[in-house]
Amino acid sequence: MSERIEREVWLPAPPEAVWDAVTSDGWLAERVSLDLRPGGEAQFESADGVRTGWIEDVSAPQRLSFWWSVGDEPASRVELRIDERGENTRLRIVETRPLEVLDLVGVPLPGAGGARFGPALVAA
Repeated sequence: MSERIEREVWLPAPPEAVWDAVTSDGWLAERVSLDLRPGGEAQFESADGVRTGWIEDVSAPQRLSFWWSVGDEPASRVELRIDERGENTRLRIVETRPLEVLDLVGVPLPGAGGARFGPALVAA
């Protein structure tokens, strides 16, 4: 995968409707399960497999960023930005390089059963 993939889509819908579409089943994957809080778990199931990850940041209905990967593959970061522009809404999607090429440290993340450790960027 290259270091960065960007796409922009204009939709004739309000930001709330776009948010509901991208965080529900069908758009990112056939089945989507998101714990919409920083450190929350994320799972994306499709015919080609299951991607798992965690939520980095959420500000509904404007922004969602998360990390995801398939199996043992390196994780990549996905950011969705939703901006209202007149009667339309712009959805901007950016997926960036695999997690393994970044310098990382473990940081505590809240979760069921106590804190667990997850990645935090310290250098790019």
